[in-house]
Amino acid sequence: MNSESAKEIGEFALIERLRNNLGSVGNDADVIVGNGDDAAVIKAVDGKCWIVTCDVQVCGVHFPSMGDVSGFAVGYKSLAVNVSDVAAMGGRPRFALISLGIPEETPVSFLDEVYGGVRALSEEYDILVLGGNVTRTSGPLFVDVFLVGEVMAEKVLRRSGARAGDRILVTGHLGDAAAGLHSLSGSQTGVREDLYASLTRAQLEPQPRVAEGIVIAESGLATAMLDISDGLAGDIRHLCEASDVGAILWESELPVSDALLEAASLSAKNPFEWALHGGEDYELLVTTPAESAGALQEILRRVGGEPLTIIGEILPASQGISLKRTDGIFALENLAWEHFSA
Repeated sequence: MNSESAKEIGEFALIERLRNNLGSVGNDADVIVGNGDDAAVIKAVDGKCWIVTCDVQVCGVHFPSMGDVSGFAVGYKSLAVNVSDVAAMGGRPRFALISLGIPEETPVSFLDEVYGGVRALSEEYDILVLGGNVTRTSGPLFVDVFLVGEVMAEKVLRRSGARAGDRILVTGHLGDAAAGLHSLSGSQTGVREDLYASLTRAQLEPQPRVAEGIVIAESGLATAMLDISDGLAGDIRHLCEASDVGAILWESELPVSDALLEAASLSAKNPFEWALHGGEDYELLVTTPAESAGALQEILRRVGGEPLTIIGEILPASQGISLKRTDGIFALENLAWEHFSA
């Protein structure tokens, strides 16, 4: 029997196909958000909701081999990427389950390090790790995390609320994780030791923006939000598709760090390519009405959160998704990370 392979149809088409196989959950009164967002949201009690999400980190795909990365970084990042999904909905992470697929030759000391990373992040965000599962695998090693967060029902933020005229904002800096991956590959030479450490930390130990997500949600000013995992260019597309809008990003306004600029200069790279297409930044991508953008920035300044930078505008869907550069306006190329490339 002839059948398309996962590689032939691509990751996002595969996800949509599998989602359709499940049918609709939209008729269940307890489901606030089902498939298609950063996480699912389910009614709890007293006006609260549970945010539920899961993600798997696989050796050789999401992190290097055991000889090239610490177990601490593996555990830390495996939990952090899930925490970021909860932050993107405006929630607070609460409970986690962790499953390991372990090749039998794996040193137990490495697994101790993995759980050291899990513990460090769980203590930072007051997450209770309740257990999980262990299975033997012929390889590679993987870490699978299921995370539960909580949020008040009226504060849930989704990808689907952006409207034409809204401003687009991001927390922190963009592209550091991609520059860090470039550095870890051995392609980076000459960058100062402190900058190298900053960039590789962004790749191996990303910082979920939980406090910022909660403040943004509680402000009531944001219309949509998601975290940047697939790269800004890819994730603005996800937001636009969910909200049925278009967008224009302003390249000159993209926030990039001094470390990234130095690494790009030494590597003869365009820093904005890393900022737009690099992925794994785990910053928050937010939309808000134009008249509320300044107030939202000020709120985060007052609480000491990561700065919010205005980087573009939401447009009608008919205008598509574009990038304004110094030499003109161009259709924004979609180079989002895909596990299967069509």
